[in-house]
Amino acid sequence: MLSSRLVPLIGFASLLLGTSAHAYLGGFEDQDGYQDGGVLPMRDVSSYNAGQYGTNNGGPGGGFANIAANSGLFYKGDVGRIDDNYGELVAHHGLAHSGASGLVLRSTAGFGDTGGDGADYRYYFDSRDFNGGTPSAVTTGTIDIDYWACPQTAFFAVGQVTTTEFFNAAGETVFALGTLGQGGLTSRPLIDWYDASGWHTTSIVGNNADWDHVMLTFDLDNDTINFSYFESLTGTTHYVISGAVADRPLTSLAGIRFTAVANTEKNSYDDFAIGASAVPEPGSMLLMFGAIASVVSGRRRTK
Repeated sequence: MLSSRLVPLIGFASLLLGTSAHAYLGGFEDQDGYQDGGVLPMRDVSSYNAGQYGTNNGGPGGGFANIAANSGLFYKGDVGRIDDNYGELVAHHGLAHSGASGLVLRSTAGFGDTGGDGADYRYYFDSRDFNGGTPSAVTTGTIDIDYWACPQTAFFAVGQVTTTEFFNAAGETVFALGTLGQGGLTSRPLIDWYDASGWHTTSIVGNNADWDHVMLTFDLDNDTINFSYFESLTGTTHYVISGAVADRPLTSLAGIRFTAVANTEKNSYDDFAIGASAVPEPGSMLLMFGAIASVVSGRRRTK
């Protein structure tokens, strides 16, 4: 039987090591585990093992496989209308910030939105996103998330068109970014953001022909967020907020929700990078296992 002193240490070690990698955002390339989608048809990420294969960032290898809808880490809100040939959220080769592919959220007739009700997806973080750490175990310190976006709205669109929402372990939105249609003959949206006091509109214009850079820091100890945005149209980095209060407790970050109203042209994402200050370094892991070994050794000497 294991020593009662040893059991908690082993449990703690298992928690820090995390589960095996199952899915990954990354750059949406072949080696990140995303199917080529350069020409139609484009496969919806909720209907195959998107992000679950490939070799980047500790991936397990393997290849494309069909799965039951919503059984991976991408969850589509209107599962009854998944169109295998024209997905609403797809890895699209030829449209990328770097490499060959990016993630495209599209909600137009003929591109997956057969119900005319827009798109609603959730992606659940996995250990591969956190460089081997278990996301649910990161409950203190800071989490940095940055990615590149190419936002676009339909001509004449007015008001909220898309959202990129970050949710906690309870599934509650803690912070969000959005795009606002400006109306008229422009598909360049304004950028807005959401915290505990509601939505706030900025003067930042999203570039529908190039890539903007979104930089976020989530402070899990103080339930606050910092947000910066590189506006490629003007070449300006905007330090939008520092210490905005999250709408719900930031016990941990569980994932990202992508939404779009019907007839949205597209929102594109690429090159996600996630860093958590509280994930143990390899040296910490060695120290921890050294402590476990000393407990075992002491137990044997006592016997």
